Amino acid sequence: MKNLKYIYIGLVSAALFTTASCQLTEDLEDYKPPYALEADTAINSESSAELALTGAYAAFRQKSSGGAFPIFYLMADIMSGYSNNGQYSTGPEPVGWATNNPLATGARDTQYIYGGLYDLINRTNWLIEKVSALDDKVFTTPGRKAEILAEAKILRALGHFYLLRTFGQFYDVNSEYGILVRTKPVKNAEISPRNTVAETYTAIIADLDEGIANAPDLRSKKYTNKTFAKGLKARVLLYKGDYANAVTLCQDVIANGGSNFKLEPTYGAIFDDHDSAAIFTSSEILFGTAGVSNEGIGIGNFYGGFSANISQVYKDAIAGSMTVGAQNITYDAGRTSIFITNVSYGGYYTTKYTSNFITGTNELFYHMRIAEVYLILAEASARANNAVTPEALQAINTIRTRAGAVTTGGNGFETYPNTISLSQFLTAVRYEKLAELYAEGGETWYDLIRYDYADGFGSGFKVSDVKASATNSDKFILPIPTESIDAGNRVIKQNPSY
Repeated sequence: MKNLKYIYIGLVSAALFTTASCQLTEDLEDYKPPYALEADTAINSESSAELALTGAYAAFRQKSSGGAFPIFYLMADIMSGYSNNGQYSTGPEPVGWATNNPLATGARDTQYIYGGLYDLINRTNWLIEKVSALDDKVFTTPGRKAEILAEAKILRALGHFYLLRTFGQFYDVNSEYGILVRTKPVKNAEISPRNTVAETYTAIIADLDEGIANAPDLRSKKYTNKTFAKGLKARVLLYKGDYANAVTLCQDVIANGGSNFKLEPTYGAIFDDHDSAAIFTSSEILFGTAGVSNEGIGIGNFYGGFSANISQVYKDAIAGSMTVGAQNITYDAGRTSIFITNVSYGGYYTTKYTSNFITGTNELFYHMRIAEVYLILAEASARANNAVTPEALQAINTIRTRAGAVTTGGNGFETYPNTISLSQFLTAVRYEKLAELYAEGGETWYDLIRYDYADGFGSGFKVSDVKASATNSDKFILPIPTESIDAGNRVIKQNPSY
């Protein structure tokens, strides 16, 4: 296989073929793709750098078929059982997700997810390499060169993190099964072994630290920024088990986010107005990807019954309760109205996104909202101190109060009292995230895995307590597509049990 020397610019994309997708079967020496520029000259000015950055963001755009998104978001919800396969997701691969036995070979969507995330990373790597080489005088906007590089590195960190939690043993910092970290653009067919989990976390955190230092304060909620970098780093540290530092970052975001980054006073208002572009400007959003207007393939249609529908298991879970002292406290009551019975396809659909059931053409996929920062703070503070701290209790109750919980000391949708035990509190946080963040990227599936691992796989809380078929911890993560492993001469080691 020859050098890959072109940068695609169709749809202002900075994408390059990535060997991760491993569908390169022809000799590329004399092949020049349409809508391409020579890599060495494509990025030579501030305007071309901005175009390439836009192309990196475009990697998140949903596709009706053949792309990583939005199936990447739905897969985790199907694995957890909180979503069911939809009308058009009846093949062996989605059935494998639903039964917690994912396919390693012939798994088209898994290949799309794996290749699509590396495509995102490769777009950022080309951008970083070429912009770094430009003279500062090329940029007429003061400080913009550093900002572009920082935005790209936040995107690269997000791509690596998404890969790690999907294909790597993210829960075990001592595991050899991280992912292949790429910090340089793909220029040939050479493949390196996968990095360890610790090495992967180190690379992700290094990129986020640069984002925190140099990214814009805010251009638009459709672009990365300093506050999102802090919030994402807090999530990464929570996954890594560095709870104390996760707490510090959450405190920073909450205290210093200002008017641009704060909780909305009403939960449902974040998602209500799909007829207006105002949905993109909510103070709740740290970073999101806008849907494609008027194309009929928004993520809501995928959650609307075509690819997945929200299950009764989910509705039953958040309708549950726990007994704390003399109180019977329900997990949720105020957020259930956004999940509507789907009479066409079964289950439920969500008004978080547009669909054939929801009017309007505006929607945003939420990579992160500030509500999650409060819930990371709650869990991380409790785990760091091995106790329900006042700040942990205040954080979860802030989210519950916003959702309509009351503080009367009675039964029902109440705030949690300070008599709650640590074990009960951690359970409460998990259910709170389920009620607050469900259908926003699969975070609740990875919570199940983290909680199981924290108790020791197979003892204490178990993923199988929620999903009966999820008994093999090796299969909590997806396999590396065997087609990719074979195309790379089997340098990449497959995950256990596949």
